Amino acid sequence: MLFSGQIYGCDLKLPDPPPDVFSKVNSVAVGMGPTFLVSADLNLDGEADLVSANSGDHTLSILFGRGNGSFLSGPPLPVPLEPSALVIADVNRDGWPDIIANSKGTDSLGILLGKGQNTFSQPLRVETGQVPLFIITGDFNEDGLPDVAVTLTFSKMEIYLGKVGGKFIKGETYKTGSRSFSGVSGDFNRDGHLDIALAVHSSNASSIRLYFGQGDGTFPTSGKVAKGLGCLALAQGDMNADGLIDLIATSAIGDNLYYLESNGDGTFKREIAFSGAGGPIALALGDFDGDKQIDVTVANSRSSSFSLIIRNPNGSFHFPVRDYVTGGTPLTLTTGDFNNDGLSDIAIASNSEATADIFLRRRVMK
Repeated sequence: MLFSGQIYGCDLKLPDPPPDVFSKVNSVAVGMGPTFLVSADLNLDGEADLVSANSGDHTLSILFGRGNGSFLSGPPLPVPLEPSALVIADVNRDGWPDIIANSKGTDSLGILLGKGQNTFSQPLRVETGQVPLFIITGDFNEDGLPDVAVTLTFSKMEIYLGKVGGKFIKGETYKTGSRSFSGVSGDFNRDGHLDIALAVHSSNASSIRLYFGQGDGTFPTSGKVAKGLGCLALAQGDMNADGLIDLIATSAIGDNLYYLESNGDGTFKREIAFSGAGGPIALALGDFDGDKQIDVTVANSRSSSFSLIIRNPNGSFHFPVRDYVTGGTPLTLTTGDFNNDGLSDIAIASNSEATADIFLRRRVMK
């Protein structure tokens, strides 16, 4: 039922939705069942490219940006079974971005080394524990080489330390309490070492688990926040410009989103709830309306849309949100400047239609 703005004879005027800042300009075919999108300049031509992990046909789709919102599709890259998460990092320090993809079906990571000229090596296999779900990258032992943290379906997180030549050796394993499909890395307690935050969720337990790094690849202490809120996806950013890393989380409970403001010592203030649309599942942050505040975009898996949630002048989250219709069952989105106009655009994948929809941002007239 539509809300008319009147209740029992009283006029109620809802605030205006955010400005209409995105236009869909393109829909690009990817492989079957896209579950994860990342944006990076893979071929170092100055244009933002896209990589899609496609769990339905066990491929990666590489979309090379042309700088005008359109993309040139490279040949699909076969990878081990059921890729569902990606990170981009120069693991062998040759100057070319490399791709790390999980394989839920073979309990491994696949390392695809960038070779220039829009090409990548065959996947190099790194064995993991059972059913790797998510990958987080960072220099956890501070040796100048990228390391990775991998979450597993049976409530664990494994650390893999990068070595010369793009190889990895297994480090410590940590219990997570529940499975985790999302996490971020940052210095949450300002001790100069990278930490890890995971959204962990199951039918009987959920929280955001924090693992505090010592700079040697180990995370001996941990903490919990957002207990019982059903957090599924995490993003990080300095939301209030105080120099501290804050967290934004989607939730499986009540279609909520949550803002956790950092205290700077590894703890966070009480969660602030706000809303998107049906089935919020993936996040991207940026200043999308040009007011110098970080806004939120969220993919809504049930309502086949993504929502733009801007900030009010006082930093609170604006309601109502503005929704943009996408292909069916979007599970992932990413942001990048796809037409070289200095503005952040959105790419969002339709799991059921095997496409990536490209939304370019328009300048907001003040």
